[in-house]
Amino acid sequence: MPPHRAVGQAWGLNRLDGELTGGGYPRIRARAFPSMFVVTMRPSAGSGFWSSPEAWQYRSFVRRRRVRRIDVGGEPEGKGERGRRAAQEFQRQVAAQQRAAGHRAMTGPVALELRFISTRPTPPAIHRMAKWALDVLEQPGPTVALSADRRPLVYRNDRQVKLLHVSLDQAWPGDGHRPGPEGPKTIIHAQPLRDAVEDLRVSHELSTVGQRHFMDRDVFGEDEEDDYPRIGPPEEWDTEVPQPTGDPARDRFNKSLLAWSTYQNLELAQKRLLIAMDRLVDGAIWSAPYQISAAGARDGGGTRRRPELLDLVEQHETEPWQDLLSFPLTLPLPGLPENTADRRTFRDALYLSMEDFRGKWPVLKNLVVPIKVTMLVVPPQQGKDLDNLALDVLPAVHEVLRPHIEPRRFTPRLLAEGDPAATQTRREHDQALKRLKSLNAQSVTAYQVVELKRRPEHPPQGLLRLTLGLGDGYDHHTQSLWKRTDRRLWRRLHGL
Repeated sequence: MPPHRAVGQAWGLNRLDGELTGGGYPRIRARAFPSMFVVTMRPSAGSGFWSSPEAWQYRSFVRRRRVRRIDVGGEPEGKGERGRRAAQEFQRQVAAQQRAAGHRAMTGPVALELRFISTRPTPPAIHRMAKWALDVLEQPGPTVALSADRRPLVYRNDRQVKLLHVSLDQAWPGDGHRPGPEGPKTIIHAQPLRDAVEDLRVSHELSTVGQRHFMDRDVFGEDEEDDYPRIGPPEEWDTEVPQPTGDPARDRFNKSLLAWSTYQNLELAQKRLLIAMDRLVDGAIWSAPYQISAAGARDGGGTRRRPELLDLVEQHETEPWQDLLSFPLTLPLPGLPENTADRRTFRDALYLSMEDFRGKWPVLKNLVVPIKVTMLVVPPQQGKDLDNLALDVLPAVHEVLRPHIEPRRFTPRLLAEGDPAATQTRREHDQALKRLKSLNAQSVTAYQVVELKRRPEHPPQGLLRLTLGLGDGYDHHTQSLWKRTDRRLWRRLHGL
């Protein structure tokens, strides 16, 4: 039996519904059901290697070789004199790792994840770190003198970045989650956007065929690979307010118990809501990646019905994004500014929109969990830098919504009076609060920007929508969906 046929039978691929063309792209066939639309695949007879499971493995291997995985030691910086001094060493480390991997600066659209770990007492804000990193990762033009040890960098222009995920761990002075012996650093995961889209497409199509070995449901939190923390049931005792007992110490403890359980239930409610929004965003990216700006178009094969079928697929894929852009928990923000005067008006409208949102959703009025912000952007006709967008939006989020990097520090205490551990715990708590005074405590811990394709119905100034999600914190480590999919797909296709 040919090797690819043996692998195909082991994986159940000979039963998939659809066709693969000789060029290795799926020839899409749609099956209409009363409640859903499914796009599936089946290896076609005589199409050779490109229709075999080995081809999926090979293409996955080739895509993985194009991923830039770079760790840069040293404190992340922001714009300013310190940033200018640190840029050369940062670029030198990036270029050395690029050369060692045989990579050049990417010239097409890019999917990028940046993770900053800072142990400095007073680090820059997360959006200023991202702005600095996006600038120094840019390959200077041919007219700019650049030493040999600083070539090549990651991309030619930061406008190539169409998917951006940024997270920050303000780890000074460690406090239980030290960044490790290597100290502060910047972790970069960059890949061509077309590769990220292909990983998302393959992962989604493998999940729709219904084969047990290919079920890929972690976007929806239904298997052991769920990326979000498990949320338990609410505490029940807060529904029964303890009656006064006449014992002052006991009454104080009951009061603290009631405050603690109420706080815990608010935390659980916010986590459920924010994780649900994260999964809606993940689901839209995962199931309709071709709606991302510059992601190209789905190849439907060589059938005569290709134009009509692709129109149907296009219509189907726009639905998750249309639903997300109009979802009640998605903040409708003003159109993007086109000049300096518009930018001032844009900022004023940002604050008004967020104040209105905060008033409509009391459950989010007092945030007790770390926050991630997702910005869904339809760019204006002249384009828009994603890093500059964050410079406007995130300060408004910080001032109006007031997220905190370690809200668990404000959890009511349950230690009874006279407990020997109470004094030590209170001392540690006071030290932690003192440490937070020097950090950017009122901040999101992660944000991502997704640039979507312009459509004829979009206004000239573009669209901007903002959703809240669960941030990087003590029980959750945020990663971009495309990085998670890269790891997950590799493991499932290669058995690693």
